[in-house]
Amino acid sequence: MSAQRASGPARLAAFAAAAVLVVLAAVLTVRLTGRREPARPPVAAGPPPEGRTVDLKESVRHEEYEAGRLVAVIRGDKFFLGPDGRNHLQGSVEVVTLGPAGETVSRLAAGEVVYDPGSSRFSFSGHVRVEAGGVVLEGDRFDYDKTAATFAAAEEGRFASKTMTGRAKRILYSESAGEIRLGGGFEAVLAAPGGAGEPIALSGASLSYRSGDRRGRIEGLAAFSDGRIRGSSSSLSFTAAGDESSLDSALFEGQARVDLPGPDRDDREGGSIAADRVDVSFRRGLMSSAEAEGSVAFNLQTPSGPSIRVQAGRAKFTVGPEGDPGDWAASGGVTAEIGPSVSVGMTALASDSAEFTVATGILRAGGQAGRPAVADSAGIRIEAPLLAAGPAAGDLAASEGVRCVFKPGGSDRTAGFFSAGEEAFVTADRLVRKDGTATVAFAGKVRAWQGGESVRAGELEISGDGQGMRAGGGVAAGLVLPAAAAGPERHVEIGGGTMVFSAAGRALSFEGRSYVQLSGARLEARSVSAVLAPGAPAVVSLSARTDVVLSKGRYEGRGAAAAYEAASDRLILTGKPVLTDGKGAAARGDKLTFDLADDKILLENEGQGRTTTVVKS
Repeated sequence: MSAQRASGPARLAAFAAAAVLVVLAAVLTVRLTGRREPARPPVAAGPPPEGRTVDLKESVRHEEYEAGRLVAVIRGDKFFLGPDGRNHLQGSVEVVTLGPAGETVSRLAAGEVVYDPGSSRFSFSGHVRVEAGGVVLEGDRFDYDKTAATFAAAEEGRFASKTMTGRAKRILYSESAGEIRLGGGFEAVLAAPGGAGEPIALSGASLSYRSGDRRGRIEGLAAFSDGRIRGSSSSLSFTAAGDESSLDSALFEGQARVDLPGPDRDDREGGSIAADRVDVSFRRGLMSSAEAEGSVAFNLQTPSGPSIRVQAGRAKFTVGPEGDPGDWAASGGVTAEIGPSVSVGMTALASDSAEFTVATGILRAGGQAGRPAVADSAGIRIEAPLLAAGPAAGDLAASEGVRCVFKPGGSDRTAGFFSAGEEAFVTADRLVRKDGTATVAFAGKVRAWQGGESVRAGELEISGDGQGMRAGGGVAAGLVLPAAAAGPERHVEIGGGTMVFSAAGRALSFEGRSYVQLSGARLEARSVSAVLAPGAPAVVSLSARTDVVLSKGRYEGRGAAAAYEAASDRLILTGKPVLTDGKGAAARGDKLTFDLADDKILLENEGQGRTTTVVKS
C-alpha cells in the first residue's frame, strides 16, 4: 500500500512555484525595465497621459546569464506601462529556468504578468501553469509578494505531482515561515508512482502546514482515507514523517470517527471508532494504533470473535497489518453489547475497565470495590470483580466473588431445580461456562437459593440442556415439605458428599455420608434420594439406603433402608430394623415407623404372631 502523504507534495508545489517567481521578479524588475542596479524604493508616478500605454516593447525575449551561463529565458508578446500605471508583460508569457547542463529546471506560463514599477508584488493571470521539481501548479490567477515572501492564489488553484493531484480555492505559501495554507475547501488525492498501492484522499475546509517541524492542521469537515481506513472530524492535526512522504501521527478532534475494514478487504464492517478525539499513530505509513478519549463509542468485528459495541471514557487500540481491528483496552465506565445475541451467551457488559486480546480471543472486564463488573443476557446476569468472555461466543469466566441471577421466564438454566417463574440466585468464588457444553460451573463457597429453598456446596454444575444439576465438596439442600392440613409450611435439609438432580422424574440423589434433617428427627445413611414436586423444590418423598440411622429424642432406629412420605409425615425403616432407647434397651422387628405427626414410634413383626409395639416418643 502507498503510505499516507498529506504534506510533502502540497508544500513542494508551492515552494517550486515560489522559486520560479523569485527568478521572474528579479528579471522583471531589473532587466526588462533596462535597470541593472539594485532595485530602489518605488517612486510615485501617475499613469501615462490620456490613459495611453507607453514604453511598449513587442515580441519580448530576454535571456538571463550568470558567469556566462544561460540561467533563464523570459518571453511575452509585449511589455508596456499600462493606463493603470503598472507594468504589464502580456500574451503567451513564459519563464523558463535552466540548470547547469542547460536542462529545464522550471517553467511558468501565463496570459499576463502585472506589477507596479519598482514594486515587489506581482500578479499572474490567464491560465497560469507552473512546472517545477516534478510538480505542476495551475490556476487562473496567482499573486507573489517578494517582500513578504508569500505566494497566493485568490481563486481556485490545481496542483499535481507524481504522487498527488488536488485543488484548493485559495493557496498561500510563506517562504519565511516555511508554511503553506490552503483555504476555501480543498481536495487532494495521493497515489504511489506507477499506480502502485492504494490512493490516499485528504479534504477539508482549510489546511496549514509548516515544513520546519513537519506539522499540519486541517480545519472544517476534515476527511482522510487510504483505501484501508477512513477518518473524519471537525479538525485534523498531523505530523509528517522525516521524508514528508507519510504520516507519523494524526489527531482527529471534534466528532471524530475512524472506520476500519473487516477481515475481508471488501468488507467495511470491521469496525468504527467515534469519540471527541482520536489520536492515530502510523508505522511505515500504515495505521498501527489509536487512542480515543471523551464519549468513546466503538464497534469492532474481529476475525475470530463476535461483534462488539462499546462505550467508554477512554480507549486504546492496535491495528493489524491490513487495517483490521487488533487488541483494545477501554476504561472510565465501560458498557458493551456483544452480538449476535444468542440465548446462551452474554449480550451486554458493564465494568470500570475492559480489554480484548486478538491472540486469545478473550474479553476481560474489571470492576471496582463496591461496583463489580456485570455480564448480562436474556436469562442470566453475572456480577464479579473480574470477568473474562471468550474465545467462543458463550464462554465466560468470573472470579473473586461471583453473584449470579437467573431471571424469571428465561431458559431453564437452573435445570428445573428452582421455579422458572421467579428469580433464582447463586453466589460463589468462581464461575466458568463453556460454549461447547453450555454448562455453568460454580466453585468455592457456593450458595444457590430461591425464596426459602437453597443449596450450599463446594462446587455446583448446571447442565446447559436444562436436564441436570450436580454439586460436590459437601452439599446441603434446604427444601420445603408440603404443608399438612391447616398447618404451616415445613422445611427439611438434605445433605451429603455429592448431589445429583435429574429433571427427568424430578429425582434428587445424595451420595457419601448423607443425612436428612427433619423437625425433631434426623436420618443418616450412605445415600439419600428424594422426589420433588413438579415445578418447585418441594419434597414429595424420601428414601435412604445402607447403614441407615434415624434419631428422634432419646430413641434411635437402625436399618438397611428407610422411606419418608411427606403426606403422612412418617419415616419407615426396613431391613431388620432395631430400636434403642438410649438406656441400653433394644427391640427388633421387621418394620419400624416413626410417626412424626403423632409423636409415636411403631415397631412391627411380620408373619405368625404378628405384633405391634407403640412407643410414645
